[in-house]
Parts: sequence; C-alpha cells; structure tokens
Amino acid sequence: MNAKHQRLVARARAAAARVAVAAAAAGAALAGGVVVTSAASARKLGRPASATISRALLAKLKADVARAQQPPKWYAPGPAVNARKALKGKTIVTFPVSSEIDACNTKGEQGYYDAEARALGAHVDPLQSNTGPAGWQANLSQAVTDKANAVLMLCGVPASAVEPQLAALKAHHAVVVDGNYNQTGGSPAFPTTGLSAESGVNTIQGMQTDLADALVNLNGRPAKILFLDSPQVAQDLGALGGLKAAIKSWCPASCSIVKTENFGTAQWSTPSETSTVASDLQANPSINTVIVAFDGMTDGIESTVAADASSHPGLKMYSWGGGLAEDKVVGTGGTFAADASLAQQWDAYNQLDQTIRLLAGMKPAPVNKEVTPNVFVTKANAHLFSVGGRGTQYSNALFGNGAFVADFLKLWEVKK
Repeated sequence: MNAKHQRLVARARAAAARVAVAAAAAGAALAGGVVVTSAASARKLGRPASATISRALLAKLKADVARAQQPPKWYAPGPAVNARKALKGKTIVTFPVSSEIDACNTKGEQGYYDAEARALGAHVDPLQSNTGPAGWQANLSQAVTDKANAVLMLCGVPASAVEPQLAALKAHHAVVVDGNYNQTGGSPAFPTTGLSAESGVNTIQGMQTDLADALVNLNGRPAKILFLDSPQVAQDLGALGGLKAAIKSWCPASCSIVKTENFGTAQWSTPSETSTVASDLQANPSINTVIVAFDGMTDGIESTVAADASSHPGLKMYSWGGGLAEDKVVGTGGTFAADASLAQQWDAYNQLDQTIRLLAGMKPAPVNKEVTPNVFVTKANAHLFSVGGRGTQYSNALFGNGAFVADFLKLWEVKK
C-alpha cells in the first residue's frame, strides 16, 4: 500500500472512530435511508459487533436465488394487434443510450428490434449514440428530418435531456417509445412528458437478488456494500431504492451501504472509474460486496475488484443488466459472482409491441405489462446466456429457448 493509500486508510479509520462515538451517544444513525449500527453502540446494546444473518433467513434467501435462476413465463401485455398492418410502410428510427453497450446496440436489443420490425414491413434507420445527451438530441432531430413515424430510444434515455426534440416529434405526429424506462422512483430527472410509451425492466428485483446471493455467499456475515450507480440511466433510483428496501427487510442493523459512487456514461470503463473504485476499496477495508446498478459499468472494474479480494474477506461483485462480456466472466467463477440478466430479444419485442400498438392507433400497454423479467446468472448457468458460452452472441436458452418469440408473433397475428 503506497503512502497516499495509507493516508486514505488512516483518515477513514479516524472518521469511523468519530462516527462510533456519535452513534454511541445517539443510539443509531441514518445513512442514505439505511439504519447503521456502529461497533460501539452494538456493544452497548449487548449485540455482537459483527451480527450474523440467521440460518432460517439464509435458507430462505438461498431458495429465492435458486428460483430466480429459472426461466420466466410469458404473459400477453395487451390485446391482439395486427403487426403487419400497423408497420407496413412506416419509418422507424432507433438508437441506444450508448452504442458501447452490447446489450443495447445492434448486437442486442437494437439489432433484434430492427430485424423484426423490418420483417413486419417497416423501414428502420438504426443510429449510433456515443456522446450522451448531445448524440441523443442529434438523433431525434434526424428523426424529424427523416419524417419518422416512430422512434425507439433503447435502454432508458432520460426524457429530461431531450424535451425540445420530443416536442418537435410530437408536433410531427411521430410516436416515441423509451425502452427500459420504468422504476424511476419519481425522480424529476426522468419525467415521462413527451413520451408515447415505455417498456420496462425489473431492476428492483435484480438488486434484491444480488443482495440475497451476497448474503448466502458471505455465509451469514452481513454485507458491507460499495454501490455503483449512474444518474444517466433510468434505473438509477429504482436500483438504489430496491437495494435499501432489501437491507431494511433482511439485515437493517448489520448490513450497510458503506459508499456510493455515481458514474456518468462517459466515465464507464475509464481510468476515472477504475481509480475511484480502487481508492474506495483501499480506504474501506470492511467492504465485502460490490453491487453495480447497470452492468455496462462493470467491464473496466472487474480486475480492480478482483485485485482487492485478498485484502477484503469474501469480496465479490454483483450486477444487473445482462451483457455478453459480463456474463461470460460470471461463468468463470471468479470475483464477479452474479448478474441479474435480461433476454435482450424479449426486451426488444416488448419495445416493438408498444410501437405496433401506437402505430395501429391503439393505446400503449401499461408499462408494468411490458416488463422484461430477469434470470439470475451465476457460474452454474452462465454458459447458457450466450451461444456456446462464448460471450459473443446472445442465446435464449435461459429464457425458454425463445418460446416467447412465438408468443409475441401469435399476439401480433403473424402466426396462429
């Protein structure tokens, strides 16, 4: 450990001592909505300083994790609709929150959506997005120029960043579907004004399964969490709220979020992100769990977390989102232990379903009916997430081998 890191650790320990004294006087403190009991107050109340999770709760969590690894069922999000009639001759512009994320770009959701929309008679113009809000705005302006009938923004582009462009599209009677946009926690940063419809993802459930698995892997020791989030994804507050709710339910007096970091999309996998994570781990030796709200952030920090595992007993990383590269690493059984993953094709079909309904003159389905379910990916089943387990092409083996595709095609009156 270099001198800089030694100073960081010393300051952290001094700060921890001050907190312990304050906690002993007050009894407990609230940190980000999570009750944290200090070592000093725990001894005063007669509890062991390192409270453990009960065997009964561990058994329940283990069963929950096992169920979360099973293929989900498909339910019709709304009434039947003639997809070919709705899409014939229509122009659709598509782009992701970031083209760097394979789950969102033409390898994943954008590619599946575009291919099926074309097969059903639409003209699709796929655009890239590599510059954040400036790119999103330019793409929506391009959609106005192209006289698009519909626009799909994939993976939760925040409407607050593109309000003028959404207004322009509305004036041109174009519909805008935002994929993965639900569970925003009522945040003013993610209003739905100007959007025609949404599709959803279950980030909250994913965060809670992450914590459940962490507690099982820690064999009863409480989780001390480094939480990595992003204000530029729509899952932001839903992820944090879900994690806090799970802590409150399972281990409010012993588990805690030790540190939270927020990274914009431009910081993902950059030295800024990796050095921040490394410093947090070195300054907080109690951390034994890293939870990532969106797995696009994990690529640059897998080795960083692994490098600190020897000095942080039980340290493992968990994520939500389900990307090819990420789940291939999960399959190796290393420090990156699990990922609450999505079927990217299922996700794309939910988004296309909303587009079809709108272009057919119907009301969109409620977002809670267009939610793509998670499958919890661990070393045991990660090889099924991609074709041959190679991490180069998405597979539907974990999601009923693509059975839901036929379900959607029947709903759209393409197949009987």
